[in-house]
Amino acid sequence: MLIIILILILIFLINFVINWIILSGYKSIKPKFSEWYKKIFPVIWIICIALIPIANSSFFQPFFSENISYFYKYWLWFILIGIILIVFGMKIHSLTIKLLKKANYEKESPKLLKKGVYEIMRHPQYLSWLLFYLGITFIFDSFIAIVFSPILIILTDLLCFLEEKYVNIPNFGKNYEQYKKKTPYRLISPPYNYVFTIMGIIVVYIGFLNIMSF
Repeated sequence: MLIIILILILIFLINFVINWIILSGYKSIKPKFSEWYKKIFPVIWIICIALIPIANSSFFQPFFSENISYFYKYWLWFILIGIILIVFGMKIHSLTIKLLKKANYEKESPKLLKKGVYEIMRHPQYLSWLLFYLGITFIFDSFIAIVFSPILIILTDLLCFLEEKYVNIPNFGKNYEQYKKKTPYRLISPPYNYVFTIMGIIVVYIGFLNIMSF
């Protein structure tokens, strides 16, 4: 099972790197491939972030001894938190898709979205994916997925930075710079970043308690 998880993480990282190269406007990449990969990128992302926690779930501990429980006796509470995170993630994703579809339907030229969820955060779709990942991680009690969480957040934040630098600012110029001032955080804006910080501290603390109990 560990081999499968490592393969999934490797595919996930390769997917990130290819997308970064495309965003940076690397000249050797053909436009048709870039357009095709932009559609494939979120599919690979979602498949990987769904399968990594499931493959390492403590559900399968009777079959795979390496699938240890992270939350142990606190698991029920984190199942509830996981469900809440998934519901919020699905809601944010739904609102984002509606705005994107409306913009694509109306567009004659690239349009900067600043209304709805985009008033609160600059990259709501990526945030919805992260919430979905954390929700599944908590529900399936996946140790490796929890350890991978901060790495995923850093990689996603870097993706947001590159998308802004190579796509949004060249397309929208000063308009986007003004938007950044009103919505200062690339991924998670206050007070939501404090919620994530507190949750991270609680998760680490519970993991520490469980390690000490063995």
